[in-house]
Amino acid sequence: MIIKDIEKLPRLYLDEDFKNGLPLTLAPTHCHYLKTVLRRQEGDFIRVFNGIDGEYTAEITTLGKKTGTTTLVEKLKDQPTAAPHVHLLFAPIKKARLEILIEKAVELGVTDLHPVLTMRTENRKLNIERLRAQIIEAAEQCERLDIPQFHAIQKLETVITKWDKTSEIFWANERGENTPLNRCRAQNYAFLIGPEGGFTNEEAEMLYKVTNITPISLGKRIYRAETAAMLCLSHATLNHL
Repeated sequence: MIIKDIEKLPRLYLDEDFKNGLPLTLAPTHCHYLKTVLRRQEGDFIRVFNGIDGEYTAEITTLGKKTGTTTLVEKLKDQPTAAPHVHLLFAPIKKARLEILIEKAVELGVTDLHPVLTMRTENRKLNIERLRAQIIEAAEQCERLDIPQFHAIQKLETVITKWDKTSEIFWANERGENTPLNRCRAQNYAFLIGPEGGFTNEEAEMLYKVTNITPISLGKRIYRAETAAMLCLSHATLNHL
């Protein structure tokens, strides 16, 4: 079967088993998007991935307002081998800017998002369901074949204490003379971004004492948290190409 303009087909993440040969269930949000927004109908094609089995073209076999199914047609891409991990430890910021941070972090290849509670954390009550939906939407849009993991929010001290001591954390720290970001190299990157207003003196003293945390400099400017995260993740992406 020849399908024209495959790259223009809608692309959806399905949390389904692709190997059992059965029709795949479309979520209510998928049905609304396909039927109401895109005006698709039964017999039309889409692209689907599940983060495990690669990407496929699929035919819409049933499509209602809230329920629908699709059937795999042809495999387009194999699931890539496991990429190096890129962790982002960050203090959640206000809703609008947090959405930007999440979207751009996914586009820039983050594999693990670790929200941490600090003394100056602005946003302490996260809508995990909404954030996961944003992560999936960003992965669909940027052609990723995997879905980053969003870890449970924990206190900064807890995350640092439990961290693998053999894995280095690069702490974006605007204070003092620190290693420039462009000199940082690692197989698996982990970046720590502070809240608006930075860490307190007590938190900074605690971080300085942890042997596997390296303070780094992002230059002479003071960036917003989401901008600092993008700089760090861009560095990791370029060095993993």
